[in-house]
Amino acid sequence: MAPELHSSRILILGAGGIGGVIAARLAAAGLRPVVVTHNPDIASAIQRRGILVSERGRAQRRVPVRAAARLDELPAWMRFDVAMLCMKATSAVGAAREVLGRLTHRGFVLCCQNGIVEDAVAGEIGQARCVSAIVGWAATLLAPGEVDKSGPGKILIGELDRPPSDRVVRLARILSHVSPTEACPKIRGALWAKLALNCMSSTLGALSGLSVGRMLDSRAGREAFLAIYREVLDTAEAAGIELVPVSGPPRSIYLERGAAPLARARAHGLLRLLGFRYRRLKSSMLQSLERGRPTEIDYLNGYVLARADELGVPAPANRSAVDMLREIERGERRSGPETLAAVAAAAAKYGASRFPVM
Repeated sequence: MAPELHSSRILILGAGGIGGVIAARLAAAGLRPVVVTHNPDIASAIQRRGILVSERGRAQRRVPVRAAARLDELPAWMRFDVAMLCMKATSAVGAAREVLGRLTHRGFVLCCQNGIVEDAVAGEIGQARCVSAIVGWAATLLAPGEVDKSGPGKILIGELDRPPSDRVVRLARILSHVSPTEACPKIRGALWAKLALNCMSSTLGALSGLSVGRMLDSRAGREAFLAIYREVLDTAEAAGIELVPVSGPPRSIYLERGAAPLARARAHGLLRLLGFRYRRLKSSMLQSLERGRPTEIDYLNGYVLARADELGVPAPANRSAVDMLREIERGERRSGPETLAAVAAAAAKYGASRFPVM
C-alpha cells in the first residue's frame, strides 16, 4: 500500500486563479503546500504577503504560503508526493516533464486543466504518474497573490482508465479542505462531458469575441453550440466512452441531425436559459488571445477532431472552429460574431438542420 500523502510534500505549479485558491485553502487548513509560479512578480508577492482569497468579491483572510518563481529555486533535496498542474493546457506537458525529477518514488502529477491533456502528459511521464482532476468552480487572478473564487462547486479526481486507487482516495481527503471532492470511478467519462461544454463555450467565445450570454442570444450562436456539442458526444460514443454528469445530464442539450421541431425548440430554449445563467461569462481562450498567448485549442476541439478522424466520425463544426481559431492565432483573421454563422454553416452541410428555429 502506498504511504500516506505527506502534508509538506504537496507542490502546486501555477498560482493563477485555480492554483492560488488551492494553495491558500490547503495552507489555511494547516498543510504546507509549496507553490512554483513561473512568474517572479507573483512569487514575490506571495512570499511577502501570502495569498488573499475572496469568493464572489467577499474577501477572506490572507494566508502565508511558501512560493518560488522557478523549480530550481527550491532546495535540491525537496521531493513531492503530488505535483498539481494548475497552468494552461499548453504548458502542462512541459511542466510534467520538468517536475518528474522532483517526485518521490510513488509521486504523481494531478492534471487540473480544461480540455484533455492527460493523454499527452501520460505519454511524457507514464500513466502510472498521472492522475486527472476536474475543478467544478472557476477562479480569477485579481492581482499577484490575490484570487477570487466564483462560488460553490466540487472537484472530481480519478485514475484515467481504472477505478480510484488508494492515492486518489487519500488525495480526495486532502482536497476536501479546498472544496467538496469526490474520487470518480470513471474520470475519462467526466472529462469528455466537461470537454463538450468547454468546446462550445470557450472556443466559440474566442472565435466570436462575445460573452456566453450574447452568443446564445443569436440563432447562429445556438446552432454552432448544438453542432459542436453533438459532434463531441458522437465522438465519445464511437470511442466507447460512458459520459459522467459534471453539470447536468450530458445529453440534455444533445440535438440529433434532422431533429423534430419540438426537440429543436426544447434544445434552443435550454440554451437560452444557459445563456442567461452565464450571460457575463468570458471565454478563457478569448482572454489568451487578447494577451497574445497561445490558446488551448489542441486540447479542446483539436483533441476531439483528432479522435473523430481516427474513428471516422464527421466533425465539420469542430473542424471549422479549429481552422478559424488557428487563423486568428496567426493574425490572419479577427474574432467576430460572423464566425458563429460559419461554424453553423459547416455543420449544416452535413444535414445539421432543415427545420426553422423556434
